[in-house]
Amino acid sequence: MTKEGLRMKFEDVLYSRRTTRQYLPKQIKEEDLQKLLDAAQTSPIGGGNYKKAHLTVVQDADLLNRIRQAVGTPSKETGEKRDPLYGAPTLIFFSATDLSSSHVDYANAGCLIENILLQATALNLGSTYIWGCLKSLREHPELIKELNLPQGYEILSAVAVGYPAAPLERRDKIERISVNRV
Repeated sequence: MTKEGLRMKFEDVLYSRRTTRQYLPKQIKEEDLQKLLDAAQTSPIGGGNYKKAHLTVVQDADLLNRIRQAVGTPSKETGEKRDPLYGAPTLIFFSATDLSSSHVDYANAGCLIENILLQATALNLGSTYIWGCLKSLREHPELIKELNLPQGYEILSAVAVGYPAAPLERRDKIERISVNRV
C-alpha cells in the first residue's frame, strides 16, 4: 500500500487491483482523470482502428443519479434499488461504431477498461468494471441522448472510478484460474 500521491510498482498494482464497491463522496482530481484517459489511449485496438472507439466521461451528479435509478436492480432484502455504480463519482463509458461480427470491439473494450482499472489502482483510486447494467441503460434512450455520443456509436462497457472508502491493500499471490501446460 502507498500513500496518496505516490506511485505503486507494477506488481503492487496487479496485486492491489480489486473491484471497489464503496466510494467516498468526493470527485477525483482532474489530473488523475487525465491520467486515466491517457492510460486508455495506450490500449490496443484491433486493426489499429482507433476512430471506431470513443470515451464519454460522466461526472455530473444529477446525470449519474438518473443513470443509477434507471439501471439499478431491487435488493431482495429491502426492495430498494441497488446502486450498480456503488456511489462512484466518475463513470467512463467506452463505445464503438461499426460493430464487427467477430466481436473484436468487446475485446477492445476489455483492453481499454483494464488499462483504466490498472491506472486507477496505481493512483490509489477505486474502480469497478461496469457491464451487466448497460443492457438496462440501452432501454433509456433519453439518458443515452444526454451522453452526447457521436452518431452511430454504441456503449459496450464502462468503468466507475472514485476514492475508495477503504484503502487498496496488496494481496498475497493469487491463484484463482486453473492453468495447464503442454
